[in-house]
Amino acid sequence: MELEEHLIECPYCAEVFTALVDPTAAGDQYVEDCEICCQPIVFLVSDNGDQAPCTVTVRRENE
Repeated sequence: MELEEHLIECPYCAEVFTALVDPTAAGDQYVEDCEICCQPIVFLVSDNGDQAPCTVTVRRENE
């Protein structure tokens, strides 16, 4: 299993950081804290096919 790097903009503090995402988690959502402000971010992982990297969408935990 190879993790993919994705640039993520925190929905709380708007800082950008790199997150490692498991592409086999497509269709799943999980919570990970922001590396800068430590607020909980919900990650939604979507599959884009065999050759394309997955898509990651983030939102605040309380949305």
